[in-house]
Amino acid sequence: MDCESGAPHSPHRVKYLAAVAVVMTVAITAVIAVTVDVPGRISRALSGTSVDYLFSSPRLDSELEVVRAQLGGLPIRRMDVTSNLISVEAVAADGLLHLYWVRDGEVEDMDSITDLHAGETAFAVADVSGPRIRAVVSDVRSLGRPGEIELVSYIFRPRHPLSVAAWIRHDPVSSVLHFDPQGGSAVVREESIETDEHTSSFGGCWC
Repeated sequence: MDCESGAPHSPHRVKYLAAVAVVMTVAITAVIAVTVDVPGRISRALSGTSVDYLFSSPRLDSELEVVRAQLGGLPIRRMDVTSNLISVEAVAADGLLHLYWVRDGEVEDMDSITDLHAGETAFAVADVSGPRIRAVVSDVRSLGRPGEIELVSYIFRPRHPLSVAAWIRHDPVSSVLHFDPQGGSAVVREESIETDEHTSSFGGCWC
């Protein structure tokens, strides 16, 4: 016997459709989380456990050794150390600025992003220090600023020398504190930037 189009669904069919909908929602959420959760913020929130942040961890030294071994000969424009990876913008043999991700001893070339502008300065891996990065993290936390440290960067800014900059996210206005790369706990420069959940540091700007 054919069912009328307006007849209600059987209880078993309703439960089946509901189960399928839940499975699809969970699967889509998982894909989104894996795709966009580069710093691991969603994973930390879901797990509820403390995470060994790369920028404050002793394992940073071994990751920097990988950078020295594989990218040591390249001029670097910027290096970001996030919670779980190192992002390096360096000029490759093709003369273009490439974005590299270093994680768990592996280097991945994320493709060229742009060429260096005329007169733009660069630095070398030799200028980077794991203990210095960890000291900056310690100094930032001792300041008692509200917010979470998103990353620590070695970066040049126009008309400014190389610095070690720590980004403290505190939406809607976050802070970037710059320290002398050679040492010292004094903040040599500070930036205030408007941020929200879409703000990213990758690509050479706080944008």
